[in-house]
Order: sequence, then C-alpha cells, then structure tokens
Amino acid sequence: MSPPPAGAEPADAEAPRAVRNGRPRLQKRRRRPAPCGLRHMRSILLAGLVASIASSALAQSVLPAAPSPQLPAAPALPAAAPIAPAVPAAAAASATPASTGAGLTPPPQLPPPSACPGNPDALGVSRVIAIDPKTSPFLGRLQYKQTLPLEKGEVVLTFDDGPLAPMTTRVLDTLAHECVKATFFIVGRMAHSNPHLLQRTLADGHTIGTHSETHPLIFPKLTQEAGVQEIEQGFASVTKALAPVGAAPNPWFRFPGLGRTKFYEAYTQEHGIAVFSVDEVADDWMHLKPEEVEKRALDRLEARGGGILLLHDIQPATAVMLPNLLRELKARGFRIVHVVPATAGMVASLPGPGPRGHIQPAAASATTAAPGTAPAKPAQPKPATAPKPATPATATARPVPPTPRTTATTAAAPAEPAATGAPQAISPHAQAGDGGSDAPGLGQFWPRLWNDTMKGLSGGTDKN
Repeated sequence: MSPPPAGAEPADAEAPRAVRNGRPRLQKRRRRPAPCGLRHMRSILLAGLVASIASSALAQSVLPAAPSPQLPAAPALPAAAPIAPAVPAAAAASATPASTGAGLTPPPQLPPPSACPGNPDALGVSRVIAIDPKTSPFLGRLQYKQTLPLEKGEVVLTFDDGPLAPMTTRVLDTLAHECVKATFFIVGRMAHSNPHLLQRTLADGHTIGTHSETHPLIFPKLTQEAGVQEIEQGFASVTKALAPVGAAPNPWFRFPGLGRTKFYEAYTQEHGIAVFSVDEVADDWMHLKPEEVEKRALDRLEARGGGILLLHDIQPATAVMLPNLLRELKARGFRIVHVVPATAGMVASLPGPGPRGHIQPAAASATTAAPGTAPAKPAQPKPATAPKPATPATATARPVPPTPRTTATTAAAPAEPAATGAPQAISPHAQAGDGGSDAPGLGQFWPRLWNDTMKGLSGGTDKN
C-alpha cells in the first residue's frame, strides 16, 4: 500500500472520535504557541528585572547610606483667636467665680425715686446691674435662652434707631421727669446728624450701644464683609459723635431688625461685644395709635412678668404715650432696672432665665381683690360642709375664686402663650428661636420705620 500523498490527512482524521469507550468525548482546543519573538522578549525582560534587583541589593550592602536632605521647617502661622462658646448661667457661675469674688464692688446705685427733683412720686430706678460681654454674650429671651438676671416685676427700657429730633428730645424729657434711666442703641448715621442730641442722652445718665451704621433692613442677606463694615462703622460714627465729651459707646450691639446669623454672632463674641435682643416688644414701629402701643407694652410685660422692652425713640407714638406708660408701670407694681458696663473691679451680673409668670398690678390687687373675694369667702366653706351637693354647680367655680386662685386663673391662660407668641398679632414671636436660627426676626416690619427715619435724616443732612 502506497503512503498517502504529502499534506493529505488520514481517512479516519475526517471523523473526529467523539465517542470513547461508549462515552461522549469533549474535544479540547490546543493553545497556539507564542511566536518566537515574543518568547525572547519575555526572557529579556525577566533577566533585566533580576539583574536590577541584584545590583540594588549589592549597592545597599557595600555603599554607606546617604543621609536624606533636611528641608527647612515651615514658619508657624499665627493661631486664630478662639471664639468662646456661649456660657449658660449655671456654667458661668462655676467657671467665673472671680465675677462675684471677694474684692469686687457692686455697681453704684442711683438715688431712690423719692429723691427725684421736682417729682417725689417718680418711677425712678430700683437697682443697677453691670454686665460683662465675656459672661453675657447674648441676651434676650425672644431669640436666646438667657437674658438679664431680672426678678419678677423688673423692666429694662431700651430705645432703638435714634437720635432724631423732636421725638428723641421728648423721650429724654419724659425720662428725666421720672428719673428713669434707659439704654439707647444708636444708628451711626443718626449720630452723625444729631451729635448734640446723642451727647445729651449720655449726659442724662443713659447707657449707649450701637445699632449698625445705616440700619439695613436685610442685614442677614448682606455679604459678610458688608455686614462687618456696618457694625464697625456704626461704632466709629457713634464714637466720633461722643468724642467732644470724651466718651465712647459701650461694647453693646443690637442687630437691625433683630436679624442675626451665626457668622455675625461669632464676630461679636470674638470682639467682646454683647448682643442685646429683647424679651418683649410694643410694636411701635407699626404706626399704631399711642394708646395701642401702651396697651401692648403693658399687656405683654404683665404676661411675662417683666423683661427687656423694645421701644423706638424716633416714633411719634412712642414719644406721646411714654409719660402715661411710665405712670402705669409704677401703678402696676413694675420696677425699672438700669444696665451699665462692668468696669475693672466691679461685680458683673451673670445672665439668667429672666422673669416668668403673670404679675398682678399692685393697685388693682389692693382695690379689686378685696371686693372680689369678699363674696367668695363665705361661699368657700360650703364645699367643705356639703361637698357632694355643691359639686354639680359650684365645684368647678368655688375652688378657684379665692384671692390667690383668681389671679392665677386669669393669668394662667395668657402666661403660657406669652412666652412664645403673645399676642397672636405679632409674628416675630413665632420666628424667635433659641439661638440656632438665622431668620431675620423682626426685619419684615421695618420698612415704614426706616422711611420715617430717612425723612428726618434727609432734613438733618441737608443742613450739614
């Protein structure tokens, strides 16, 4: 048999063996060998890698190790001034014992109201307290958790946006007649236009803070640079207006429209500036009648029991109603507290929760309580002798009428809403937080106030 021709496959190669020993057989593909050139390249690379490793090992064992170059140390950057956190009343009492320690003197007190010249029945000032921005960085329960350490029935009067004649002049005359001291938060531009009126405010014994340079209505919406400039320029303008009498404003600031942000609060705290918010407002910027402004101020102070009251000495309604407001405050048992800055060696009062609860007017309790409770006194023993028959008609009313209960029941309803939103007509209470909100607060109510201010300001600047 002749061999198959070259290149020809055997006959049985055409039919691959798919079955082996009765079982199907899987055919495997053969791996194609790598080209010859690729195999040589791999060998060369492997040999080079081995040679480089061997040479580096030999060099490390024979040659001494070269020292690594030392880079010059970078200059130390100046550390930023730390911002102290807000100090609660309890923590501040334990952290700053020096503020009440031995060797410190209390702030000087004012003469009693009976010594007021020409008005022995004046309201006067009951006591004077001093504050330090380090321990009292933020004050006012409308926006913060702490306020001035006031007792029940104590009120601090504050006036914003001035000075502006003739309203501020009339306010100062009224305060002088009652020997009452207050705190004025001055707008820088107004101080520039009325420096002599600002100097008279200081000479009358009132304390001076600042309220920005131009009272922008959208203070929280300003850029940080513009907001800081408003604060600094306000202090500069008030300082310049007080320079002829050798005085300067206290490091106290009230945000325009009570519009605050975390950045500006940190800025004031870092620079040792105390931020004054408020406890109660009288809505005198809303163009109300003087009687309505007085009523709202008295109702809210009674519901809370006192606190920091916000007024505006540039408002005509405030100047008109202020004499009667001061008389009513005295008739209802309120007392005025004056706030001064704590100087070296002076005891600084620590912040607190402020007055809480309804205060019953002294005059009303003396006149109306006796006739009101006289019929209730004989009716009181009836539930004790016959409690069962009396319960259907009198059990709900009889236990309440005694003198302490009648005042408590009339105060219980308004006292609780007053802390958060009394009365319902004022929306800033709904926006008030505990310090964690950046809401503008009362800013939405200021446009009319600012228009009035600019009208008076334009007249003053034209003369200068």
